[in-house]
Amino acid sequence: MTGRAELLDGLDAYLDAVAAGTPGSLALADGFRSTENGAVVAPGTGLWSAHPRFEGIQGFADPETGQAVCMGVAFVDDEARPFAQRIRVVDGDVTEAEAIVSTDGLGHFADVEQLLKPDIIYGAVVPAERRSDREGLRDAADRYWEGLQQSDGRIPRFNYRCDKYDNGAKTTNTLRTLLSPDGKVHTPASALNDTRAARPLARERRFPVLDTELGVAASFVVVDFHPIPDHPRPDAGSMYMLGAFKVVDGELRIIDEIREILPLGSTSQW
Repeated sequence: MTGRAELLDGLDAYLDAVAAGTPGSLALADGFRSTENGAVVAPGTGLWSAHPRFEGIQGFADPETGQAVCMGVAFVDDEARPFAQRIRVVDGDVTEAEAIVSTDGLGHFADVEQLLKPDIIYGAVVPAERRSDREGLRDAADRYWEGLQQSDGRIPRFNYRCDKYDNGAKTTNTLRTLLSPDGKVHTPASALNDTRAARPLARERRFPVLDTELGVAASFVVVDFHPIPDHPRPDAGSMYMLGAFKVVDGELRIIDEIREILPLGSTSQW
């Protein structure tokens, strides 16, 4: 089993190799598979050829799954983009790599510069008596996706201090959403309730990192949002997302989503 520190070191090495455009510097397994925004890419192509610069990287790892996940910012052609990366390591070799590189960096529902300052709450150790086990972490995250799919904010368990961040932007308990097409101030629960007209479908739910000590669940999902007649928001399509959830006392304490919108019906390829 690869330890947490080794997985995080491997993730750093992977990002360094992508930035340098040198896949040959990594131990890639036979059959290594990589995607970016749901498209299969070969080593040396895609982000590798763009020589991105990564900043604000916050990583999480799970020795039981052999996977590591991070979120932060990728500078592509000097443009800051919300970014997420997952790798899987088996016997020291990287077998899988999955990246989300968002084109939505600034707006009512995005503020990429905030991702340059990782929130220390994710790195805080949860006291033993307030921790969830692996199944509890998975359930807490999955209840969020189920609440989104059913447009029912009563399904997840939200801590009263909980807020949600979309591509770095605080989108709950903030006036910025009052000026958005939603035209209202959301709580985490009301943000889910307000999706009903788009008939969301949260599919391809995966949970590659469940860290009981830190109370972090990192999950990937594709959510279909269907067109709403006469609605001004142009976000009908499939939202491909990493969700990072901090869980304390069985409740969601903070949520970050890194997301890119794809054509309706798209798949993550995983």
